[in-house]
Amino acid sequence: MDPSYKARKEAFVSNLAGSSISDINAVALVAPAAVLLWSALQSRLSFFTPYSPAALLTDFILNVLAILFATTAYSSAPVLLNILLITPAVLLYLTQPPQRLQQKAKPSRKLVNHDDRSADQAEALPVHPFLSTYRAAMMVITCVAILAVDFRVFPRRFAKVENWGTSLMDLGVGSFVFSAGVVSARAVLKSRASAAKKKSFIGRLVQSLRHSVPLLVLGLIRLWSVKGLDYAEHVTEYGVHWNFFFTLGFLPPFVEVFDSLTALIPSYEALAVIISIAYQIALESTNLKSYILVSPGDQTYCPRTAKGCSHSWGILQSSSPVAG
Repeated sequence: MDPSYKARKEAFVSNLAGSSISDINAVALVAPAAVLLWSALQSRLSFFTPYSPAALLTDFILNVLAILFATTAYSSAPVLLNILLITPAVLLYLTQPPQRLQQKAKPSRKLVNHDDRSADQAEALPVHPFLSTYRAAMMVITCVAILAVDFRVFPRRFAKVENWGTSLMDLGVGSFVFSAGVVSARAVLKSRASAAKKKSFIGRLVQSLRHSVPLLVLGLIRLWSVKGLDYAEHVTEYGVHWNFFFTLGFLPPFVEVFDSLTALIPSYEALAVIISIAYQIALESTNLKSYILVSPGDQTYCPRTAKGCSHSWGILQSSSPVAG
């Protein structure tokens, strides 16, 4: 790749300060507003039953294009887009009676080929539609942001910040980790509710690592492809070698490690507070914070000096800022 083009591409997503929390909330609100309109169409008009081509197109417009518009064409007026989505939903709820959809009869518990303990376990950990909706909207907005961040129609305030501040893409990173943690914790809670003998810590750790292998392999493939093709990369985002697949891949093993600590600290809330306090103490009393923010990295092309600029783990170390 041409060094000057690579440097310009990296500078386009560097040295950003993010936006306000209210701005991020207004943009993110488009996703639940679209779901509200979808639910109004279904509950009042049975619009998506049967699932016709028109229903498919409407579904795509509400759950994909609405998010795309919120981060591009309506990025300067997300409140207006929310009004355009919420207003017809409210009108449908106020003017149309609910449709009675015929539901399939649930099989009797006596006919279910499981024991009562399994049935009680399924009731204790049901599948929540709102969680599926949240994860789906998070995936859509993540894909949209990753693909659109290299274009000028995507506002710079939505891209990841350098050191301090919050942006829409920073929120997406945290949401992915939160969602993956919820999914991993479900398996832990199921194993606790099961009557079967609990595996040893080593066995559970090995099993969680097996689940992490696909993500770790994807992380290695991304690392190899980026380095091998000399593709433009924002080093201050994850560092020289790290990427988001590694973050998700190491999450299940850490869930098992911290779950084992509940034998000493039975309260999840207390354990979370203790871990947060210990991490903050480590940041303030050791060199961990400076390592995260200003750790020396690799030498890459600098567009202003045409020489090597030192990229740190967390910030771009150079005598002058890179022009956008």
